Amino acid sequence: MASRGIFAVSAGYRLLSRGAAGIDDCIADVRRAVEQFARLAALRGLEAQQLASGGSSAGAHLALVAAMTAADVPTAASEPAVAAVVALNPAGLDLRTFEPDAQRRLEKQVGIDEGRLLDYSLIEFVRPGNPPMQIHHGTRDDVEPIESVRRFRDAMVRSGNECTLLEYEDAEHGFHYPGNSQYFGDVIDTMVRFLLDRIASK
Repeated sequence: MASRGIFAVSAGYRLLSRGAAGIDDCIADVRRAVEQFARLAALRGLEAQQLASGGSSAGAHLALVAAMTAADVPTAASEPAVAAVVALNPAGLDLRTFEPDAQRRLEKQVGIDEGRLLDYSLIEFVRPGNPPMQIHHGTRDDVEPIESVRRFRDAMVRSGNECTLLEYEDAEHGFHYPGNSQYFGDVIDTMVRFLLDRIASK
């Protein structure tokens, strides 16, 4: 990405059972990372409206939560902290589809109180003014079914937002990672074009 003219940085954040008591700690780390990266970008003459974020799987979920919600009042509308988001096989787009027992198990797993799971379901945060998004997802993803991603995309579009879903036929979760992946080059090329089109001229 740097070779294409994008100032790219990678965030580390606490993981569940590795420093994070719950998902709220992870989200707080991502928010701090965005703030720090904005300061780094400013030192290089880049404007706040040229800042984008993204991630893969749970990292994509965290990046989207941070981009779509206010820090203290998740259900409140707020100015997006970033100008665009790239989500690679994101998880947690529509948690309403989970059976009640599965919701309880997931709440315990991510360290939140019972009944709060939908506070982290991204489809609940769709509203006019969400940042432009590009989503890459495999049709055989067993973590987040492609149907949930399509519902999220459709909800975004109905709200007047830009949300492009790129489907990879028969690809599984984590299909885009470098190494043995046949998709890595195409994913990077498409992501770079999206980012440069959204932020380079701002």
